[in-house]
Amino acid sequence: MIFAILHFLGGYCQVALSGSHQERFLNICVSKQICIWKLIRKDSHYIFYISRAGLKELDDIVAKTGCTYQCLSQRGLPFLFHRYKKRKIFFLSLMISFTLFYILSLFLWQIQVKGCYSHSGEEIMDYLKENEIKGGIKLSSISCHKLEEQIRKDYKDIAWVSCDLKGTLLTVTIKETLDNEAIEEEKKTVPCNLIASKDGTIDSIIVRSGSAKVKKGDTVKAGDVLISGLVELYDDSGQLTETTNVMAEGDIYAITKQAYSDSFELLYYKKEYTGNTSTVLKLLIGKHLYTLPEKKNHFQNYDEKTKKIMLHIGSQLYLPCSLFVTTKLECKIVEQKYSQKEALNEAKSRLNLFENELKEKGMEILNNNVKITCDENQCTAKGSLMIRERFGKIQEIGSSTDEILK
Repeated sequence: MIFAILHFLGGYCQVALSGSHQERFLNICVSKQICIWKLIRKDSHYIFYISRAGLKELDDIVAKTGCTYQCLSQRGLPFLFHRYKKRKIFFLSLMISFTLFYILSLFLWQIQVKGCYSHSGEEIMDYLKENEIKGGIKLSSISCHKLEEQIRKDYKDIAWVSCDLKGTLLTVTIKETLDNEAIEEEKKTVPCNLIASKDGTIDSIIVRSGSAKVKKGDTVKAGDVLISGLVELYDDSGQLTETTNVMAEGDIYAITKQAYSDSFELLYYKKEYTGNTSTVLKLLIGKHLYTLPEKKNHFQNYDEKTKKIMLHIGSQLYLPCSLFVTTKLECKIVEQKYSQKEALNEAKSRLNLFENELKEKGMEILNNNVKITCDENQCTAKGSLMIRERFGKIQEIGSSTDEILK
């Protein structure tokens, strides 16, 4: 790459060498340290590349060897300047462009946030804006070290943060601590009961801390105490000597009923794409949006897909411009109607989707009591599912604040 850049800046030519004593010609070039490259043999002559400075020495070598050469092409910056030396407007525009790019490179235009978990990327971006770190500010006014310290100071749950400023791109990478988990663990040490979160029948119960108030097969209602955090201590004579409040812990599973209801019309509308498309380009410069000229279309119905492209040079030099490419896909709205069989399959598919969502939450489906019926206009699925699920929620002793048991 460096070799190519240097030759472009200095200029180079492609040369065809013919005549007798061609090998001697090449040997003399080597002895005089004239750089030639990409040397190939084609029929009775050689073709190679040579620098602009080396080209000037070929006349003397040709006189000694009796060879002849022909310059096939001239490339590089010096030849480019010579070709356009009379086009002052071109060079003026080039200088203005380089000046503009240099000025733009002095400002911040793009911010990326990585490593977010409990704090969203939007939250961190809003925080940066509040601290005057936003697109359009001078790069010289940004201190990555001070910004890192400020973020750690304002966010106690962020253990490590790195701010990397390259080109016009600021990358903020954060790593959150387990402080949130520690806080949750601290909350769990508060004396509490495990109570029923809804109606159900106890299927299994394992107590790790506290006193069980129910057993397998018991029917409970929402709010009933399952494991009490109040532990009573008795002496050998059976007298109550002490009561202690602890954090109730245990694994409880219950059989509960999950209601299900769904309905949809048999008559529906479907999109059929014709394959005709139209593209609209919009350019966002700063806060101003410009719509570029487009070819008019007469699509009555169409879908739109928009893609945002941040304009940049390389991976670090972002510009304050964005290109929005909107593609319009022509479609026809076709009226269709489910048959009885199709409607039943669609209802079953929706029910299966609902069941899969329950399974992803760790629930086990024991029985399906959903009935599907169809009339001339509508298909309805209604009923309930018997499921086995982890059961209960935390209630602090002496508090009405409930926390879902996870």
